[in-house]
Amino acid sequence: MSSVVISGDTSGSVTLQAPAVAGTTTLTLPATSGTVITGPGGVVAVTAGGTGLSSATTGDLIVGSGTNTFTKLAIGSNNQVLTSNGTTATWAAAAAGGFSNMTVYTSGSGTFTTPSSTTKIKVTVIGGGGGAGASFNNVSYTGGGGGSGGAATKIFTVSASTGYSYAVGSPGPGGPGNSNADGGSGGTSSFGPVGGTTISATGGSGANGQNGPNMGGPGGSGSNGDINYSGARGFMGGTGYNFGADSIIGGSGGAGNGPNSSGSPGQYGGGGGGSSNQASSGRGGGAGGGGLVIVEY
Repeated sequence: MSSVVISGDTSGSVTLQAPAVAGTTTLTLPATSGTVITGPGGVVAVTAGGTGLSSATTGDLIVGSGTNTFTKLAIGSNNQVLTSNGTTATWAAAAAGGFSNMTVYTSGSGTFTTPSSTTKIKVTVIGGGGGAGASFNNVSYTGGGGGSGGAATKIFTVSASTGYSYAVGSPGPGGPGNSNADGGSGGTSSFGPVGGTTISATGGSGANGQNGPNMGGPGGSGSNGDINYSGARGFMGGTGYNFGADSIIGGSGGAGNGPNSSGSPGQYGGGGGGSSNQASSGRGGGAGGGGLVIVEY
């Protein structure tokens, strides 16, 4: 037998059975230009081993869209990646590998507005540095150095194009010259609330003037961050020249300068330098450095 032709009803079944003899039996189907298997509407149903689809375009993906149902997902745009929305496959922009923009506030208070399409931000707040203590005239001791501000860092989930409040801690003033006065504390920096959470960092404390115990000011502290940092204590006053504490981001504390000199101010979040001794007129302590609010997105 060289060929079999099947015709007649469109329903029913046909069984082709090879002879039970040794060798190879080959069933040759028509050329690819013909129709090998077809179903209602010219397509083969999923339950019959097909896709239920009758055409495809370059880049199309076949995706299940329901029970025994396929659909075509057209190719995405350039650089998009295939992802899931929890229900089906979809194309989306590749997630960024970190934050690529930064806004830094060095003073005052206000509102940071998230750019459109921004859903996460990283915020770091640093409190102001404490001021240094002052000295009186013709004394042998200096005022203490100011403490550095605390810090806190947190990643927030935010809404796009939405404003969030910030405040930058002010620098602690140094004790005025010829007064033995203590330095003043730095101000608190904060950001929020975001979803009910506000992160904050208190300023470093002011140091004692030379007439007190000459202690350096304690550091501030951070709160409500994913990571919270404590500031450092300033150097104790003495017969030499002391320094304010460095800030958590590397802003240096102010230096206690040479004879007859006032202390230098600290840099961002750093404590002020203590006043000098050996002055015919007492010198003032250096002011602390102002705080910071840093927003990355």
